[in-house]
Amino acid sequence: MTTPTSAKPPGRPMDVHREAALLDAALELLSEVGYERLTLTAVCERAKASTKTMYRRWANKDELMAAALRRAALRVVDQSADVTATGSLRGDLLHNLASAGEPHVQPSAKYISGLLVAASDDSGVGRMAKELVRLHHARMAETVLGWARERGEVGEDADPVLLADLTRAATLHQILVGDGQVDAAFVERLVDRVLLPVLTSRQSGGAR
Repeated sequence: MTTPTSAKPPGRPMDVHREAALLDAALELLSEVGYERLTLTAVCERAKASTKTMYRRWANKDELMAAALRRAALRVVDQSADVTATGSLRGDLLHNLASAGEPHVQPSAKYISGLLVAASDDSGVGRMAKELVRLHHARMAETVLGWARERGEVGEDADPVLLADLTRAATLHQILVGDGQVDAAFVERLVDRVLLPVLTSRQSGGAR
């Protein structure tokens, strides 16, 4: 982690489009090179901005990345509003998890590794990285279990946090340790062999 530096006196406010370009460049480079190899110079080059422009807004790498991860978290929240209903818990899980694994949505291994590295630090960037990791699958889990309760497929005690945690853990393992492909076959195995048995065990009398 970079050592925090003293905040500089605020200068002229940065143009909102320039700020967005720098934050997006930081997120792109996080996906390409990971957190530790990401440099402020590379971010500025990618955004076609000067380092002077960047330092008017953020004093160091940690401040920039905390802002970039906050931007990514807001995107995750926006995307999670698009959870699709299919009429069954299995269908909802298969459809929405498969959609999350599409190439234009699935995060890269370096992006995930970078998040985990950042999350290990007790700082602003560390807190934002933890929150971003937590947000993945959280809203989907709450939504699909709400629908499943209404249909009587699961009990009131079906836990969306457990569903999100299991899904996140399996997905992170697949991206970082497995073959990296969160494809339809992986999603079907996860849903049928892990998620549905856990979520419906009380309904079938399997849990005590």
